[in-house]
Amino acid sequence: MTKKISYKPLIHKWELFLETNHGDSLENFAMYILQEAERLKKESTEKDFKLPEKTFEYPYLTAEAGRVIFRLYKFSKIYSRPIMMGVGLNSFDEFSILTTLLEKKEATKKYLIEENLIELTTGIDMLKRMLKQDFLKERVNPKDKREKLVSMSDNGQKVLFTILKDFQSMEDVLGDLNKEEREQTIQYLERLDSYHSSLNQKNA
Repeated sequence: MTKKISYKPLIHKWELFLETNHGDSLENFAMYILQEAERLKKESTEKDFKLPEKTFEYPYLTAEAGRVIFRLYKFSKIYSRPIMMGVGLNSFDEFSILTTLLEKKEATKKYLIEENLIELTTGIDMLKRMLKQDFLKERVNPKDKREKLVSMSDNGQKVLFTILKDFQSMEDVLGDLNKEEREQTIQYLERLDSYHSSLNQKNA
């Protein structure tokens, strides 16, 4: 796996989207995300991102942070499992694939698997299942007849929209953190994601 996961704090973005009174349709939400991504791209000053030097002065803190992050991930899976199963998804990874396609619109199977850090065989089986369940659709890549491009079907869009709405009533994994604390948490996590994504690309 060499590419970074496309997993952004989607629920946070959804809440911001609702607050801006852009409506509540999935199509408007997709446009909102694309416009935000374009804005951030223009503002970005990280054209030549360099990895900071590693420091291991406090290895016990790294281990403790890893333990806490892993537990929060497990809590997220526990809280979201009933919602996923209610719409026919088998895992959080399948939800992640849908969110990736919300931003990318269309992508190769290889890209979806690597972008979401899924093991190759598992990812292929997952995509086959999602195609069979009519969550996804595919077409031959006009630029390369040997591969197919995958996108969300109408049914997949409805499923994602349902999940986003149901997430609003789900137990909040960020608990009692206030708005400022939530923004700081997201900032730190995105910084770590950028670090490890760049590291993977460097080692590819």
